[in-house]
Amino acid sequence: MIEIRTTRPDEYRTASGTVATALLFAPPDDDAWAKQAPSWEGTDSLSAWEDGRCVGHAGAYPVETVVPGGHRFRTAAVSRVGVLPTHRRQGLASRLLRQLLTDAVGRGQALASLRASEAVIYGRFGFGIAGRASEITLDSVAARPIRAAAGGAVRLLTPDEILDVVRPLYDRFATRPGAISRTDGMWGRYFEDATKAGGDAHFVAVHTGDDGADDGFVHYSIKWREQQYALAGAGDGTVFDLFGSTPAVELALWAYLCELDLIRQWHAEERPIDDLVRLAVHDPRAYHARVGGWDEQWLRILDVGAALQARSYGEARSSVTLAIDDDLFAGNGGVWSIDAAGAEPATGLAADDADLACDIATLSAAYLGGTRWTSLAAVDRVSVRSEPALARADALFATPLAPFCGSFF
Repeated sequence: MIEIRTTRPDEYRTASGTVATALLFAPPDDDAWAKQAPSWEGTDSLSAWEDGRCVGHAGAYPVETVVPGGHRFRTAAVSRVGVLPTHRRQGLASRLLRQLLTDAVGRGQALASLRASEAVIYGRFGFGIAGRASEITLDSVAARPIRAAAGGAVRLLTPDEILDVVRPLYDRFATRPGAISRTDGMWGRYFEDATKAGGDAHFVAVHTGDDGADDGFVHYSIKWREQQYALAGAGDGTVFDLFGSTPAVELALWAYLCELDLIRQWHAEERPIDDLVRLAVHDPRAYHARVGGWDEQWLRILDVGAALQARSYGEARSSVTLAIDDDLFAGNGGVWSIDAAGAEPATGLAADDADLACDIATLSAAYLGGTRWTSLAAVDRVSVRSEPALARADALFATPLAPFCGSFF
């Protein structure tokens, strides 16, 4: 008999070992666990136990997600999902994930978010791909000069001041739909190499505007190429975080990076698909992106009413009625009327009479504005009773900036 229950703090390391084994990694040794342990504190953790052994786990970080219009929603950032190879294909992962989502609803979290190791798993739990990111490479020499960069100055932070300076800047300027708040454990993990001596060369630079206020930052690292018989080596840079108060500030940070001596190329695994630097480079071929991007953000709406009423909407000539079906949480089912002023229940309207109808995974994919309703309908994800309603839905759910999280968890 397998028991699923909340993981006790003294069991975190055991659960961590189970997740590692499930994902084909070695369990953490003492040094690795010393680094991991803080990131388990304050998380929502469920584990499965059989005869005193942990055989599965699912957890979530309590964060907030920015939705269109700027509202921040309590979110379960799902992570550390794994079942031992000996216990797979027995429905255990499904039991864990369903319980985790049910508990999140009980805590009042309106959204769940995750990064999928396998893309075919999570649709049946109501998750949809709500945001994509680009993996990019930038040729420093060909890119410069960067157009439209803000004036001001850039300074390097010392390791002991990084978190105190950067955290409030992130909280102010990471405002795209899909951006999340970061827990203490996330901050420690993301900036571990930048806040210690030795190891790879990590740096954090802050941009200060002409008014004297800090308005952006970039976290990057450098690795040097080994070049035999060369008088001077060359380095490759990796960008982890780059956020600014305006597009011009972000371009100023890219300009700073491209002017660094001996760095020929910059790489970033996670950038917005509409990143403006691609248009600001001198040579358009200096910027290379993986075609189509990758599924950076899977979203699951846990409270449809709260989610639809909290976000802002674009302009449309008339309203759209939308019928939602949710197999896991029946209370999310119903019909909603949405117009530029907001969303409200369409009392008395049957689902079969709504302009559009879809399941919760489809609504979750469209919610942040990253996927068009016309595209979803074209692949039979939406039941369409009124063709003109598709164009209105596209206009209502559209956002000026593509969704982007920028925090891998």
